Amino acid sequence: MDTLQVNPEQISQSTFYVWEVPEKPIVVHLSFDVVDRILVEVMRGFGAIPRRGAEVGGILLGSVETGEKTVVRVEDFEAVACEHRRGPSYLLSEGDAARFAEALARRHYSPEKRTYAIGCYRSHTREGLSLSPEDLRHFDANFPSMHAVMLLVKPYATRVSVGGFFFRENDGSIVTQAPYLEFPFRRKELGGGASTAGRAREASPAPVSPPPPSNGRAYPRGSEENATAGDQFDSYEDYDEARVREEAQEPPPGSGYSAEPAVPSEPARRLRRTNVWIPLSFIFLLLGVLVGFQASLSYRPARNAGILTDAYSISLAASRSGDYLRIHWDRNSPAVRAAQRAILTISEGSYNKVVDLDVLQLQNPTVYYRNMSDSVRFRLEVFLKERVSVVETFDWKR
Repeated sequence: MDTLQVNPEQISQSTFYVWEVPEKPIVVHLSFDVVDRILVEVMRGFGAIPRRGAEVGGILLGSVETGEKTVVRVEDFEAVACEHRRGPSYLLSEGDAARFAEALARRHYSPEKRTYAIGCYRSHTREGLSLSPEDLRHFDANFPSMHAVMLLVKPYATRVSVGGFFFRENDGSIVTQAPYLEFPFRRKELGGGASTAGRAREASPAPVSPPPPSNGRAYPRGSEENATAGDQFDSYEDYDEARVREEAQEPPPGSGYSAEPAVPSEPARRLRRTNVWIPLSFIFLLLGVLVGFQASLSYRPARNAGILTDAYSISLAASRSGDYLRIHWDRNSPAVRAAQRAILTISEGSYNKVVDLDVLQLQNPTVYYRNMSDSVRFRLEVFLKERVSVVETFDWKR
């Protein structure tokens, strides 16, 4: 198994990433738009269930050209929901399989269709990146063509997700242990430029999505089954870096602090040097120190406190939304706008859930959590630098 290292200078200005393994019968042209939109679905499932995340999957749509090498173009996809009756893996129940078959029937090849079913995909939150026996049965039953492909996408919380294609060799066998070639599953790393979904979101605010289905505990916003790339995680894979850098500039050193109290001017007249001057000057000096100290206590903290509170307040809060708690914060807070990343910790009794948030997730400030008790503590740590952070906690009680 190899891992692809993409040189942007070698990528043509096209709308496809070309996945090709030397001396193999299939070349896959993967649309950058499909990469954007599948990653939305993958990351939504990844955030749905603690620890492992829920796998998602569906049908790959496109076209096939045969020749010396078969060219498979992946131009679209259709997600097919899974009830996850057997856990977080994408293992179809009887009802799931019936829905998959119905979707596949609508997408079968016909001469008048520009795109049709050419394979399937699923996310992979298990160890490694390999096909299971269930995958093989599913693939053989629904995609018997020699030109069909299966895409696995392995999501990560703190680095770029990884993808890989599986296909039938000339003798009909499938190498299942790992793909011949892994590649970074994000448009930018593949040479496709900025995400079209991310740019479209800048024109209008994100729609407010309803709470997620009951197959998970902590679930970021954008959970409805038919949600599009305009929801929470479309910016997870790509965004306008120049805008983010501009918004994430740290406040200038010392901002929010008032100037030092003015130093009193010298007396207009000097006291005559007499024996009385020394005790009087001592009294005046002591009085000035006491007055200045009192002024610093009453004036400066009162003035600075409001400024510092405004600058470093996150306004973390949680409120009931149906069967879920809606966790939210102020995305316009200077601390949030200057943040490089954040960690949201959810504590409920002995249970702890840790959610890593990047810059754009901080700017889409809603996470849903299904609580099991009457008391939950939320802790949001926002990192302005790697070792400089602002922390706020919120205790929710029924």
